[in-house]
Amino acid sequence: MELSARPTPGPDPSPASKRVKQYVPWHGDVEITLRNVSFGYATVGVINWEYEYELEVFDSAGRPVERTELGKRVAELAKDESPKILTIAGNKELAPLQTIVDRQNLANYFKIEPGHAYTVTIHRSRGLPKVDEHQKPIKEVEVSCSFDVPDAGIPRVTHSR
Repeated sequence: MELSARPTPGPDPSPASKRVKQYVPWHGDVEITLRNVSFGYATVGVINWEYEYELEVFDSAGRPVERTELGKRVAELAKDESPKILTIAGNKELAPLQTIVDRQNLANYFKIEPGHAYTVTIHRSRGLPKVDEHQKPIKEVEVSCSFDVPDAGIPRVTHSR
């Protein structure tokens, strides 16, 4: 499995006829993609977004960004390994190169301030396949990635008509 993520500018409220390519402050919107890079089908357990991914957000000085009240509750619940919390809601079969895409706003979980620089790191180990396409055990069942958000913002790729 391969994990990638990128900051996204969120919805553009301006009319399509008025849009131009610009940099906008990041408000916490992120797109996370999990891709099956094996040669066979892979079964991914679908739990709940907050419990599938472990998130870390750091400011420009490398300090952890404070969590919101919801973020604190989710972090505490995610530590609970009981079946009640981590019940698999379903399984998703991914063909080779097929993806699952999650879009979330990290500002729900972290005190993100637009116009500031951040580094975001995302890990996932829950719900990932424990065996490869040949039914051999996978030694490390974790994927991770990170991205930087400059204080100047992120590009909103739109075009004027």
